[in-house]
Amino acid sequence: MDNIALGTNTELTDEQFYNRVDDISWIKNFLESTSKGSPPTIMVTGIRGVGKTVLLKKIKKEMENDYLICYVDLSITSGYQKGKLTEIGLMNEFYDCWMEECEKKGITTIFKKILKMSKKSLGLREIVEVAGWPLSIPETEDDYKKLFKFVFDLPQRIYEGDPERIKGSILIIDEFQAIKDLGKNLEAFLWFFRGVIQSQRNVAYIFSGSVPSTDSIVKEMASNDGVFGGRILTFDIPPFTKEVVREYLEEKVPSLIFEENGFERFYHCTKGVPFYVNTFARILPKEVPLDNDKVKIEFKNSLTFLAVHFMNQWSRLTFQEQCVITKVIDKPMKRLDIAKSMDKKPGALSVSLRKLQDRGLLKSENGEYKITEPIFKAWLKKEYDEKGVFPFRSI
Repeated sequence: MDNIALGTNTELTDEQFYNRVDDISWIKNFLESTSKGSPPTIMVTGIRGVGKTVLLKKIKKEMENDYLICYVDLSITSGYQKGKLTEIGLMNEFYDCWMEECEKKGITTIFKKILKMSKKSLGLREIVEVAGWPLSIPETEDDYKKLFKFVFDLPQRIYEGDPERIKGSILIIDEFQAIKDLGKNLEAFLWFFRGVIQSQRNVAYIFSGSVPSTDSIVKEMASNDGVFGGRILTFDIPPFTKEVVREYLEEKVPSLIFEENGFERFYHCTKGVPFYVNTFARILPKEVPLDNDKVKIEFKNSLTFLAVHFMNQWSRLTFQEQCVITKVIDKPMKRLDIAKSMDKKPGALSVSLRKLQDRGLLKSENGEYKITEPIFKAWLKKEYDEKGVFPFRSI
């Protein structure tokens, strides 16, 4: 029976996980230095669907016997989903995650210490429960700073309280680009974060996000002029090569029978991105020869499944943002030309262009804007070809 993961799976069995051996070894080797008092700060980037979350969760699974590891996906937090991500909301997420991991590991003595640590560190009397754990509520700006420091210091204190059981603490912040929602408070938050990290000897941090290396948040954090002053180890996860995809399909889905030009078309359609490879491979007919034309037809018919994430993003765009996308669907265009085609002034598109780039739907190269994702472009073209109009509105 074929053993291939669903494209949407974020945790795979050992049988389903494939390749990335060097990537895992590289990251784990750096993380192991946490036990020696030299914790790294790592940034993992890559396009959506390339397998960052799967890789990080496998690393967590392989190291959690020796380390206390907290994994937080900012994109699914309540604050981000409601469009109200705040510093306090982030503190609640981190705090809750550390407490849950302590409970799983049986480090129950920390719960009794939390009340004492909270009162002593924050100097606040009012204690409430956050997801079942005691935490003080800040009232003044000074209280907020104390709360932030208290939560950020927590993993180091947990380690110091039980160094025989854990070698250190690791915080994995997935889809970290969501912190851009902090707006004007972002820079101050990052600088405070950096200050705390620099004082810790046994806490490692991993930031992971579906963003290109040119994204503004990456530059703000990881560049030499960024908040972390070039001290972040940056690692970009690439799509699978053609050779790896071929070997993967032969091993995991032997019932797929590709003619050579059919496989070439398959790789061209999926670009080696694991999400697309897995999803398309599941949809393709089995035990029949697949040539270029057959794969091309099946790809067009499968776009609704392959582009589901982009369909959701598209539906949340403003009409102006959607119009900008459609203007560059056939070829890259400069901002001035996009504005002229929409009968607007170039400055009127600034916000829309920035948001589309932040969402990873557009990128700018040599002063021209183009659609980032070929699957997204293919889906929009299919909609237009079949209906004669782009799907600006849906019922």
